[in-house]
Amino acid sequence: MQDLAVAVRSRTPPIARAFLRYVGRSRDPSVVPMLLLRSEVDDDIEAMTARMFREVELDLERAVDEGAIETVGVGDTVRFDYDTRLVLPALLTLGRLCLVANDVPVLRHVRDVDDDLARESRATTYNIVQALVDGDMRDAINDAEYEDFETNARPKSTVAERAQATLAENVQAWFEEPDTPAAVRESYQHAVDLSEGHQDDDEAFRDLLERYHAANEDGTEEQRATVADEIRERYKFAEPEEPLDLFAADADLPYFLTQYLRVGILYEDMLNMYEADLDVELGEGFKRSIVLMVIAAQVGLDDTDDYPEDRRTQLTPVTAELNLAADRETGVENLREVVVEYLDRAEACSPDHLTNMAIEYIRQQSLDRLAALAATDQ
Repeated sequence: MQDLAVAVRSRTPPIARAFLRYVGRSRDPSVVPMLLLRSEVDDDIEAMTARMFREVELDLERAVDEGAIETVGVGDTVRFDYDTRLVLPALLTLGRLCLVANDVPVLRHVRDVDDDLARESRATTYNIVQALVDGDMRDAINDAEYEDFETNARPKSTVAERAQATLAENVQAWFEEPDTPAAVRESYQHAVDLSEGHQDDDEAFRDLLERYHAANEDGTEEQRATVADEIRERYKFAEPEEPLDLFAADADLPYFLTQYLRVGILYEDMLNMYEADLDVELGEGFKRSIVLMVIAAQVGLDDTDDYPEDRRTQLTPVTAELNLAADRETGVENLREVVVEYLDRAEACSPDHLTNMAIEYIRQQSLDRLAALAATDQ
C-alpha cells in the first residue's frame, strides 16, 4: 500500500496536490474567489513579462542591425525569454494588494473597489518585476551562467548583457520619475549592496567547504570534526551581529541568517519598495511569510536541483546537510525537516488564502524534489 501511495503521489502534479490538500483542510468558501484571483494575477504577471521581454527583443533586433549579435536557426526575428520563477513573491504581493483594494473576482461586484490602488499596484508590480529580473540577470552574468537566457541570438553572453542593460535602464527611469519616492530607490540600493556584499561571504563559505572535503579525504577524524563544527557554527547556526527586527523570532531556524542575507533580504526590500511606492502597509505577517517562503523555496527547490553541480563547489544548506550527515537518507530527512519548519512558520503568519496556497504548492514541490534526491546516489 505504501508503494501504491508513492506511485499515486508521483503521478499527481504538485499544484493539484496542493490545491486538493489546502481546500480540503480549509473548508472556507472564500477560497473560491482566491482561486479566481490567483488566475487573474497569474495572467497579469504573464502579460507583464511578455511586455518586458518584447521590449528586450526590440533592443536585440537593433543590436542585430548594428552587427553586435546575430540570429541562428530559421528566420531573422530575435526571440528572447528568461526564467521568471523568482517573481512569485511579486505575484503574491499583487494579489495581497488586490485584496486590500477589494479588487477580487465575485467580491468586487458587492464591495467598493479602490480602483486607484488596483491600477497603481499593477504599475508598481511591473516595475518591481523588471527590478527583480534585472538583478537576477546581473548575478547570472557575473557568474557566467547563461542557461536561463533562452534566445536564438548569439553570442549568448552579449545577448545577456544587452538584455540586462535594457531592464536596468528601465528600472533607473522608474527611479527618476518625479512621482517615485526616494525610499523606493533606497530599498533597491540596500538590497543590491547587501547582495554584492554577500558575494564575499560566498567565497569564504566555498573555502570552508573545500577545507571540509580536504579533511574528509586526507585528514584525521579530529580535523573533519573541527571543520564540521565550523560549518555548523558559521553557516547553519550563524548568529546575527545586529537585531533582525521583523525576523527576531526566526533567528533560531537552521541556516536563517545566511539564507536571509543570501535571498531573504532581497524580497524584504522588494516589499519595502511596494510600501514606499504605494504608501500602503502590507502587514508584518505577510512580509514574514513571504521571506520565510522564499528561503524554503531556495533550499527545497533551487539548492536541491543544483546539488549535483554544487556538491563540491558551493556551500548551501543542501550540500552542508548531505556532507555532514552520516548517510544520504539522514541528510535528506534533515533537509526535509528544515524546509517544512520554514513553511510551517510561513503559513502560521500568512494573512490570506492566496499566500497559503502558494506555500502549500512549494511544500509539495519540495517534498517531490527531496524524495528524488534521496533516490539518487550522486
